[in-house]
Amino acid sequence: MPGIEKLPIEETLEDSPQTRSLLGVFEEDTAAISNYCTQLYQAMHRIYDAQNELSAATHLTSRLLKEYDKQRFPLGGDDEVMSSTLQQFAKVIDELSSCHAVLSTQLADAMMFPITQFKERDLKEILTLKEVFQIASDDHDTAINRYSRLSKKRDNDKVRAEAVEDVYTSRKKQHQTMMHYFCSLNTLQYKKKTALLEPLLGYMQAQISFFKLGSENLTQQWEDFLGTIGTSVQKHIFMSCTQEP
Repeated sequence: MPGIEKLPIEETLEDSPQTRSLLGVFEEDTAAISNYCTQLYQAMHRIYDAQNELSAATHLTSRLLKEYDKQRFPLGGDDEVMSSTLQQFAKVIDELSSCHAVLSTQLADAMMFPITQFKERDLKEILTLKEVFQIASDDHDTAINRYSRLSKKRDNDKVRAEAVEDVYTSRKKQHQTMMHYFCSLNTLQYKKKTALLEPLLGYMQAQISFFKLGSENLTQQWEDFLGTIGTSVQKHIFMSCTQEP
């Protein structure tokens, strides 16, 4: 993706105020990405949870329709037509239930998996590296302060050598963690757009697949059946209205 600014890895050794200022901009951008991604993740998780609930409820509806024959209604009697009709509905809803189950699986794989990976892996890695870098910077500052407090007259060469070694070691560690941190922040700039687009693409593809699957399963035979039942229900409603006092 051309035009994306990046943190200059080669300037981490100097660690100038300009570099730190640019780092602050990248950290601010990362915080904004993290906040937005969290909101998008929550919205997509609601979609996923709702789809799972719809799939489970559709399956339950089909099962209840199949169990209609086992029910005992004191005033209903044996209504073979009603029983047969509900069994037909159960078959249709069974097929819909299968479609919903497939959609749930596709949403888990194509939508939830990529955005979860980005949120839990990439963004958390940045946060961890930021903490490690801050600790390394604090250790380096402590080493410098310790060295600056040494007295040329009172402190012996051994103490001074230890302080110098501490400054060198802490600066080396800070430099290494800073380079790693910069690399991860730069990588995030390349990942953030695709990381947001990939789950959206997965969501849309899963929905399109669901509609196609439903269209293939709901054949003309089922449409004719539903049309017949719809006409029968309307006639029954009309007759009920005409019989009211």
